[in-house]
Amino acid sequence: MDFSFLNHAINVWHVSTGDNAVLFELCKNALTAKELERVSFFKFKKVQDNYVFSQGTLRLLLSQYLNIPPREVQIGRLKKGKPYSIDNPNLRFNISNSGSKIIYGFSFDEELGIDLERIRPLSDLDNLINRNFNSYERAYIAGLKDKKENRFFKFWTIKEAYLKAIGVGMRLTPDKLEFSIENGNFRLESIQGVNETEDWIFKDLDCGDNYRGTLVHRNDEMNILEMSIV
Repeated sequence: MDFSFLNHAINVWHVSTGDNAVLFELCKNALTAKELERVSFFKFKKVQDNYVFSQGTLRLLLSQYLNIPPREVQIGRLKKGKPYSIDNPNLRFNISNSGSKIIYGFSFDEELGIDLERIRPLSDLDNLINRNFNSYERAYIAGLKDKKENRFFKFWTIKEAYLKAIGVGMRLTPDKLEFSIENGNFRLESIQGVNETEDWIFKDLDCGDNYRGTLVHRNDEMNILEMSIV
C-alpha cells in the first residue's frame, strides 16, 4: 500500500468489509479503550461491526500518514462535527460508509468532502426527491425513468459531500443547495438563494456496482489517487 503523497494530491481509499475477519481484528486492535466501550452501546451487531471497521480503518490509515501508533492517534471534531487530526491539522480527511463499503479521503493540500451511497429501493423516494431538490434538479433525476434511483443517489452524494467539505454536514439541508447540470457535469450555483462564487469540483468515484460515490474539492490541478483495501 502506498501512503505517500504527490504534490497537490488527494488519496482516496476504498474499503470492502464483508466477512473480512483479518481486517476486522486489525481494526478492533486499533481502537482506543473508550471506542471499544462505545461499541457495546450499539444495539445491533451489524452496527457494532460497521463502527469497528470504519473507526478502526480510519485509525490504521491515519497512523500511516502521521507515523503514530493507531491507538495514539488523536481525532478531534470541529463545532459542527467535522473530524480533524489533532496531531497534524494540515492533514484533512473525510469518511463515508454505506452497505459493505467505506471510503476515505486524505490530503495535506486541500479541504475535501466525500460521500458514498448504496443504490437500493426506497419506499419514500419521491418524497425525498421533492423535499431535497428543486424543480430543475427533480426534472434531471426523473429524466430517465429506469435511472431514477441511480440519479437520485448520485445527486445525494454530491450534495452530502459538499456539505461535509464545508464542515456543516446535514445542518444545512440539501434543498438549500441549487445545482445546474450540463453534459453530466454538476455545478453548484447557489446556497440558500445566494450565488456561489467558488468553483467546486465534483468527482465521480469508482465504488463498484450498486454504489455511487462523490469526492468534492476545489483545485482542478489536484492529483486524485484511488486505492483499495479488500
